Amino acid sequence: MGRYSLENYEKYKTIKIRPHPLPSNENHQKNGQFQYVTCSWKELEPTRGVYRLQEIEKALLAASNPVLVLQPDIPLWVKDHPSDCFAAFIRKVGSYIDSEGRLVGVVISTLADSKEEWNAYIDSFEHQNLLADLHNDILIRYLNGRRFGLLVKCNEENWMRCCEAFAKQNLQHVWKGSPVVLHVTDDGCGPHIRREAYRWHASHANSNAGLGYNLALRRLTHPETVSSNGSLPLRFWFVNTGISTIYDDFSLWVKLVKGNIAHEFPLQAATDSWLTGDFVHNEIIQLPVMQPGEYTLSFALFFNNRTHLQLNIGAKEQGGYYEAGTVKVEVTSVDPLLNIWDSYYPEGYYPLEDPKVPE
Repeated sequence: MGRYSLENYEKYKTIKIRPHPLPSNENHQKNGQFQYVTCSWKELEPTRGVYRLQEIEKALLAASNPVLVLQPDIPLWVKDHPSDCFAAFIRKVGSYIDSEGRLVGVVISTLADSKEEWNAYIDSFEHQNLLADLHNDILIRYLNGRRFGLLVKCNEENWMRCCEAFAKQNLQHVWKGSPVVLHVTDDGCGPHIRREAYRWHASHANSNAGLGYNLALRRLTHPETVSSNGSLPLRFWFVNTGISTIYDDFSLWVKLVKGNIAHEFPLQAATDSWLTGDFVHNEIIQLPVMQPGEYTLSFALFFNNRTHLQLNIGAKEQGGYYEAGTVKVEVTSVDPLLNIWDSYYPEGYYPLEDPKVPE
C-alpha cells in the first residue's frame, strides 16, 4: 500500500472482502432457459364450471422456469360467445395460481384479441409477468401505460423485422420492468439472434443462449471492531455482468454468528433499481447488546418466499448466507462508529468540506 493510498485516510480500521468470481453462473433458477407449460382449456374445463386446475400445478412443478400458455381450444359445451367464456376461464386460472412464485411469465393468448380477454389477464394475473407477442401491435398499444413483458418469436430470417418492431413501438426499455422472453424458432440460436438478444436484454430463451442475470459481489468493506449495542457500517459493491435484471423482489440481509448465537439484520438496499452493471449499497446497522468476542459476518439475498439468490462467487454458502469474514465485538462506553460517515465520503474518504486555504 503506497504512501498516498486512500486506505491511509480511513477513519477506522477496515477489512475488505473481494470474493473470487466464478467463470460462469450455472444457476438456472429464475434465469436462462425456460419451458412452456401449455394448458388446454378443453381439458381443464371439460364441463362448464367444472375445473381441473390441479393439473396446472403439477405441470408447473415439473418444469424449469415455466412460461404458462392457456391454449384457447374450445370445449364442446361452448355454443355461444366463446371469447367471453374463455375470458371467464382465464380469470379462474388467474385466481388459482396468481401467487405462484415459480412462473417466469404468462403469455397473453386469446381467441379473438378482445378487450374482455385482455382485461381478464390484466385483472387476474396481477402478480405475474404478462408477456405480449412482439408483433401484436394492437395488444401492445392497449397495454401502453401498464407493465408488461414481451415474447419475441424470431429466427435468422426475421430477426431484422423484430428489431424494427422494437423500434417502431418504442419497446427498448421494456426489459427494465418486465422480462423479454426469446422463442427461437430455428434449431439453434444463430449469430444474429444471439447478438440481438443481448441488445434486447432478453432474460430467458427456449434454448441455452447464455441469457439472464449474473450477479456477483465485487467487494464488501466492514470494520475490524465494533461495539456491543453500537453501529456496524457496511459498504457493498455488487455487479450484474448479465444482460437482464432480476424481476422477482429480493432483499439484502446480514448475519453475525458466534457459536450458537446468531443475529440477522434486514438491510434497506434499493434492489428494485439494480439493473445491469455496478451498484453499491452503504448502510450503518444498529447492533443490539451482544456478547463480546469474534463473530462470523455473512450476507445473503433472499426472495420474498425466503429462497436465496445464488451469487456467482467462490465463497462458502450455508442457508443462502455467504461467509464474508469476521468482526470483533467489544463492550465500550461510547460508540465510535455512530456518526462515522458524517465527516467524510465512505467510498473515497474525501472530506465533505473544501480544504482550508494554506496560510
